[in-house]
Amino acid sequence: MTNEENVTSDKQESKADRFKRLAESRVGNAVKKIEIIGNLAGSNYEFTPEQVEKILTTLKAAVGEVETKFQKVLNRKGVNDPGKFQL
Repeated sequence: MTNEENVTSDKQESKADRFKRLAESRVGNAVKKIEIIGNLAGSNYEFTPEQVEKILTTLKAAVGEVETKFQKVLNRKGVNDPGKFQL
């Protein structure tokens, strides 16, 4: 377990609060890592268009998988269901 997940408290943390805490930490960490990958675009490195495409395709696929997971849960809850009429 990481430090972000190993938080103990006297009071019970709600699911929404736990989600917010973990999401902020994990998304922040992911963005930092992506920025570090972006540093590879500097002039200190030599790379091919194929290598760049492979990196970008892999990152986009990973984001797509995360989006799909969230969308499945939202659809089960009836949120953002394009086939359901809502006002």
